[in-house]
Amino acid sequence: MKVLLIIVIFNVETGSEVETNMNFSSEADCRAAALAAFQQIDAAVEVRAMDIPAGQEMLEGTMIAYGAEGGEIGLYACNTLRSPTG
Repeated sequence: MKVLLIIVIFNVETGSEVETNMNFSSEADCRAAALAAFQQIDAAVEVRAMDIPAGQEMLEGTMIAYGAEGGEIGLYACNTLRSPTG
């Protein structure tokens, strides 16, 4: 099983940074990597499930990272790949 991490770091000065990584063998490892990435920005990061308004589409399991002051610092999703990869 391979798990894909899609992570977006919000940066108002230089624009949002998007990274992907499919080197995870479990969702737990993927979530831990995302948390570690956000902790480099704000050690007191809090991660919560994204509230998706009716009618909008979003990757299942999308999480929002909030900094110590309550502002959004990024988002991520960890999803199991359904097709084999080479």
